[in-house]
Amino acid sequence: MEIRMESKKGVVLSGIEPALAEIQRRLQSQPTEWLKALQQNPAGFAHMEKEIHRAFAQMADHVVAGLLAQATQPAEFVDAAKKK
Repeated sequence: MEIRMESKKGVVLSGIEPALAEIQRRLQSQPTEWLKALQQNPAGFAHMEKEIHRAFAQMADHVVAGLLAQATQPAEFVDAAKKK
């Protein structure tokens, strides 16, 4: 089973590690970007809050996709799925 991050053109996940690495990268850069945007436009706080919630929802989706990719790799899973 092939699981991709973001879209059909996204990175193919082979397990949870690539998803966690991407989350770590985003967590290192995005808070700084959010702070700068909020400092430049304090009135945009409500929009910023929605953007932050959306970003964390995407990160949770990536973790789930990584887990699914890793869980479905073993041959036993593929064999069981084919039998159904």
